[in-house]
Amino acid sequence: MAIFNLIYLSCGLVGLLLLAYKIRALRSSWGSPRVVALISTVFFSAFAVLFAAPANITWINWASGVPNFAALLVYSLVVCFAGAAFALVLYWRYPAAQAWQRVRLIVVSYATIVAAMIVLFFKSEVDEERQIDFDTFYATQPTIAVFLFIYLVATMVGCGGQAYHCWQGSRDPAISARPWLRLGLRWYCAAALFPMAFAVIKLFVLLMDWAGERSFDVLSTTAPLMASLSMIPLVIAMALPVFGPRRPSPSLWLRRWRTYFALRPLHRALVHVNPGIVLVAPGKFLNPHHRVRRQIIELNDWRWALTPYFDLSVGEAAGSLAREAALAKDEVAAVVEAAQLRAAGSSGRSKPAKRRPASEIVDGTDLATEHDRWVRISRAYHHSPIVDAAVADAARVAAAGGMD
Repeated sequence: MAIFNLIYLSCGLVGLLLLAYKIRALRSSWGSPRVVALISTVFFSAFAVLFAAPANITWINWASGVPNFAALLVYSLVVCFAGAAFALVLYWRYPAAQAWQRVRLIVVSYATIVAAMIVLFFKSEVDEERQIDFDTFYATQPTIAVFLFIYLVATMVGCGGQAYHCWQGSRDPAISARPWLRLGLRWYCAAALFPMAFAVIKLFVLLMDWAGERSFDVLSTTAPLMASLSMIPLVIAMALPVFGPRRPSPSLWLRRWRTYFALRPLHRALVHVNPGIVLVAPGKFLNPHHRVRRQIIELNDWRWALTPYFDLSVGEAAGSLAREAALAKDEVAAVVEAAQLRAAGSSGRSKPAKRRPASEIVDGTDLATEHDRWVRISRAYHHSPIVDAAVADAARVAAAGGMD
């Protein structure tokens, strides 16, 4: 019994938090049929799961004074959820006026089903309270059998319609340009499959009970736990289109870490220029976007600090060797930059050397270009034999000049 309470109450609490968030976020759009359908879907699902907890079932039955009244309440909420979810996806896929032609039929049909369930329940003899096996215990009572049958079929149809339209919507070419919305629709489809599978299992057990086969009753008892877990994909589905676009993609996250480790050797080699500017913001140590952004800022700062000491002869030597090696234009620029950074960074910097024209010292045109440019410079700084040769030549010339 404790596990039932834990799962139902936990999922119900998640649903209530989601309901509170949606009401607050959509309070300016209350006149929209889509918003009404969305809030209704979350409302019915959250309270259906919450009231299904055995602890709440006992309280509801006691408060109402009607044995097993909680079963009627929870099953009615589930039917309303299925109808609201079906209506919601129709409003998503079609213009409001066109969707209303179908939604109107859903509203009338599901309201009639709930009314029929109420009549059938109060026409039945259900005096013995059953917290978790109401279906199987009363399965062979004719009025309850019809009550359960229309409840399960309505749930299956509503959730099946939700799953179908969400899947079809995710394949719509107009949606393909919005990947987070497409992914959200697929999670909505997954959320509908849980209660749909629950209804199919329950219906199967009900039919077996009618046939006198009771060996499947355990499935009927555990199936609602699976249905309650639909709250998890439902929360994900509602969160993705809102928060997904605000978060970098996993592939970009990995690319940023690769950039960080590619720049790290150069960053360490130049940190002595001004170590006081190195900064990692609190809580950002494992954020590759922040770490790379700080690396670029610091590298640019150190570079401009070294620029007065860039030696024209070093740059010309490195550029000449790079062109002889038939390197691409970007690689030539990276080799020249790396050679001058190494020469300037390793010199005593007692006086500025002969500088190359400032017009030749350029930054990247955007963030991605800046990342790529600094990665090329970092690799050339540590691994290019051309940089080694150019800096070594400059050191020999400087040494020779010093002896003279």
